[in-house]
Amino acid sequence: MVHGVNPYAPLGPVAGLTFANIYSPQDSATVAYLPFWPLVTGLLYLVYMAVGFDNRFAYYFLLKQPIIAGDMFLAYLLYHYISSRTSRQGPSLWAARFWALSPFTLILSGIWGMFDSLSMCFILASIMTSNYMKRSLWTGIGIFTKSLALIYAIPATIRKTRTWWGLVVAVGLPALATILTLVGMGWSISTFTATLASTVVKGGGSMSAWDAFYYMNYLRIIPVLPTELADILGFLWVPAIVVFTALAFRKFGFETEYGLVQSMLVVTLVFLIFKARVTEQYAIYLLVLAVMDVALWNPKRKPLLTATTATALFFLIVNNYFLIRFLSPVYPDYTKIEFGLSQIEPVRLALLFASGTVFTCLNISYLISIIKSGRGHAD
Repeated sequence: MVHGVNPYAPLGPVAGLTFANIYSPQDSATVAYLPFWPLVTGLLYLVYMAVGFDNRFAYYFLLKQPIIAGDMFLAYLLYHYISSRTSRQGPSLWAARFWALSPFTLILSGIWGMFDSLSMCFILASIMTSNYMKRSLWTGIGIFTKSLALIYAIPATIRKTRTWWGLVVAVGLPALATILTLVGMGWSISTFTATLASTVVKGGGSMSAWDAFYYMNYLRIIPVLPTELADILGFLWVPAIVVFTALAFRKFGFETEYGLVQSMLVVTLVFLIFKARVTEQYAIYLLVLAVMDVALWNPKRKPLLTATTATALFFLIVNNYFLIRFLSPVYPDYTKIEFGLSQIEPVRLALLFASGTVFTCLNISYLISIIKSGRGHAD
């Protein structure tokens, strides 16, 4: 980005900085986020250049700082929010410890470098405020940080069926920021839209039961799905979100904090159930809301939260070749170890399929628990 390259076009390796390039020239890595993260990484690169250390590890260190800070601030927000809603110290301390010390979040943020916790910081800030203008602004910033947060736009901003101005602010803010960035940086809008559109129906290996299509094809039980059918299946989550958002509104409403959190849990679970490709970091959105739900209103759901976290952690470890891939910054020949494990590839793929299916079953169980619950503050 600093050197004028469009991050939404194919990106090749960078001499002296890139430590792993598992893509071919025809299938190079691309950025599929809104401009927030490309801008952050570009600014961090400028800091790296200004500091003057000719050491790539200094750049890697800088890249991780906002992500780790976001995780720790999210733990603080959970503590602050829960402690302000209950006189007991136990739930708030448990929530902070759960988040700050969870191996799942530590690996995702501190090692992998996924920044979804930053987006959830803004979404949690929107839940914490009772001012609807501020709530809309915080939601919009959360969406600009990571577009997945768009699924919360309606629950976070709609008070009644005819109050749409908050939704306009929440969606319009990231849209305007994106357009201004693309125009200001000279990045092709058509390339940007094509790259982001590809993620809507994207399939393949998934931390969900949808992995059955990929796994059965690997076993040669079924052929590759036709492109048209794959696109239709990949789009199912969109109408599912619309339908369940309406159902959540009718059952819980969005005006109380309890109703808002339960509704956000519903749309998150529906997204994870119906999305054709679910990656490990998507679980962050569910876990944040589930921690709030368990700590404040439904402690009986704690086993569901624990099982979901453990399953996501197991999938994360197996999917990344038992964390061997994270050695790539210090051991460029990590692929030799992965190649040496090729004999157990059938077992690894079976474990991914099994854990992804379990993850979906847990999501369905959680969704059923919410649907069966009443409008009050307890299950």
